[in-house]
Amino acid sequence: MKRMKGKVAIVTGAALGYKSGGSSIGSAIAIKLASEGAKVVVVDINKEMGQRTADTIIREGKEAIFIPCDVTSSNDVQNVLDTTKKIYSTMDCLVNCAASYQGNIFQNVVNTPEVDWRHIIDVNLNGYYRFAKYTIPLMLECGGGSIVNISSMAAFTVVKNFSVYPVTKAGINALTRTIAIDFAPRIRCNAICPGFVRIANSEGSRTAEEVEKWIKGISATYPLQRVCSVDEIANVTLFLASDESSYVTGECIIMDGGRSISDTHVF
Repeated sequence: MKRMKGKVAIVTGAALGYKSGGSSIGSAIAIKLASEGAKVVVVDINKEMGQRTADTIIREGKEAIFIPCDVTSSNDVQNVLDTTKKIYSTMDCLVNCAASYQGNIFQNVVNTPEVDWRHIIDVNLNGYYRFAKYTIPLMLECGGGSIVNISSMAAFTVVKNFSVYPVTKAGINALTRTIAIDFAPRIRCNAICPGFVRIANSEGSRTAEEVEKWIKGISATYPLQRVCSVDEIANVTLFLASDESSYVTGECIIMDGGRSISDTHVF
């Protein structure tokens, strides 16, 4: 039996890697949920790569549609929900994954420009709020469901001169807990907090050899001696989205290969 059979899932930030069409967390989640029987609504601001995610799912004989959306626009978000209801008549799962790293954000709180601070907050945190706000009423109307928020270990551990991104992830974790309490028992809400995840967009202009050297160096700082794959994030998302996790809510699940509990940075 497919674990998401008959369920409808919205996945935000689900475009393939915009630089190469390679892996992204959101696209891996969308593909995984579809493989387990979900009808997936692929959501992203990137129209080309978002449609390519949906096309990938369809080529595999599964069901998906793509709806372009700027998560900073309430009208866009409402359109996603209206379209989903019109096509599928139900709503079972929301996965919030859309995130931005644009602007001069590798700065402390004093040096981060206000325009960049506002943009990152509006996408990474307020985007999750907007989708929860407009999804929850439909989800309740349909009997309930599961919300999975993709957060980060940056909510717990921070690096120097990187201020606004951790703030958004800490906010996502708090949002997760408030939703879990306010809308229990019909809606469960959980977050996943990965450490470093290998995605296509993070590889930048590095050559293949440079990428492997870079990943090897990062891997040495993790007890499992490798970095996380997008498929591993998708597997945990599937568990939280499905009825297999029916007694799990309000949790912020750490997926960092043991790094946060280690007393050294070299293995």
